Formats: sequence, C-alpha cells, structure tokens
Amino acid sequence: MKNVITYLLLAVGLLFFSCKKETVNTHLKVSNNNSLLLVEEATWKGAFLPYTGLQDSRFIPDELFIKNGYARIYSDSMKANSYNFYTTMIRLVIPDSINIKGDSLNFEAGLKNPFNSSPFSPYYGRDITLYIKGETNTAFINNVATSDIDPNGHTRAAIRVGNTGKNDLPALQHNFQDYDTLILQTYNHGIIAYRNNAYLNGLAYWDEPHIGRLKEIRIIFRGSGFVNYVKIYYSVNGKLLMSENFNTDGQSTVIWH
Repeated sequence: MKNVITYLLLAVGLLFFSCKKETVNTHLKVSNNNSLLLVEEATWKGAFLPYTGLQDSRFIPDELFIKNGYARIYSDSMKANSYNFYTTMIRLVIPDSINIKGDSLNFEAGLKNPFNSSPFSPYYGRDITLYIKGETNTAFINNVATSDIDPNGHTRAAIRVGNTGKNDLPALQHNFQDYDTLILQTYNHGIIAYRNNAYLNGLAYWDEPHIGRLKEIRIIFRGSGFVNYVKIYYSVNGKLLMSENFNTDGQSTVIWH
C-alpha cells in the first residue's frame, strides 16, 4: 500500500499549490421549468508528474490534451523525455453550485493504458487510478497491469477510503489494452470497484468520516493513458448527474444533468 500512497501523494502535492489560483466562469442555464439558473463552468486540468527528475512537473491546459474524442497527455502535449518515468493526470473541480454526494455516487470512465502508450516499459507500470475528493474525506481505486507484465504492481492494486484500505487485490490487476469501463461506486458507507459492470472488490468504511459533498475527481495514469468519456451517477437510483465525452477538440464540454 505504501507504493500506491506515495504515487498518489505525488499527484496531490503538485495540485495543492494550484487550488487557490483557480477561477471559475459562470453562465446562465435554462432549467426544465424555464427558470434561469446560474451554473459554474467546469474545465479539465491536466498534469505531468515525472519520477526521475529529468523534467519538471507542470500543468497542461485542456486545449493540449483533448482531441479526437479522448483526453490524453502524451509526447505532443508535454514533450516527455524518452528516459523518464512519469504519471499523467486529468482533474475536474466540481463547481460550488453543484451538489453531488460523495458517499452516494458512481464515478465511471472509459479508459485504456496499453503497453505501447508510453516510452517507458510497462514493466514499470500501467496503473489507472480513479480518485474522488469530498469535503471531509477522499477515496480511490487503483488498477495495475498483470504480474507477468508488471511483477511488482500487485502491491499497488488497491481500494481505499481515508485511512481504511486494502491492497494486493488480484481483481484489480487487468491490462487495459483497449477501452474498458472502470467504476468507483460509493453507497451506504461502502466503496466498490467494477470493470465493465462486473464486481471486482469492495470495502466498508464505517470507521471513516463521510466523504461529503464531492469537490473533485481525478483520473491518474502511470504513463499516457486515454479517457474517452466520464460520467457520474447517483448510486441510489442511477440518475445521471454529469457527463463528458471529450468530443470537442481542445475544449472541456462538461454537462451537468
């Protein structure tokens, strides 16, 4: 578990200093009853996080990583040194006007992170992490490549809420060579991981604080993975709350439902 926590702390550390600098635009939206609502726009932010020190960490704007129907931070958007091991991440801050319960959601994404997606060998990892941050707690699931590809990855195959977690989970070892769906679900003080709607593993977090109102979602890759859609549902009744299909080059197109 230590390895995956270190991996996530690297991603969290870079973003900590950016939170106070972000500004949010607003626009008017017509609701079903024809009243005007003030809704804040949401923009995906990217980050490049190297391990080796050959390059500096930096932020990547959406205009450089949304293209051709997917989001991906790769050589054209961050000029990675071919000898570098690195993580990439896309992140969405939830506007204050949007109230999503972090303890009752399905965070779903279409993802792939094939062996040839990055200049470094898959031996060093092709992890995929879904991460949520609420007002009072955080949670994540981390999928790794199979042991024949990444012999040390099994220790990072993990599910966690706050300080409660478990790792070395065989069900979270899968090679995302092509697009598959990965889902982080929270419901009734439990977190569950699904792939293509098949149950993988779960964890109760009765001794943890509630996650609280959702403030942020992140998708993190070892290397340069692909995301072709993101959706958030209310896990109690399946109501769609948010969607993004990355279908406009260079621009975030988040829809709140």
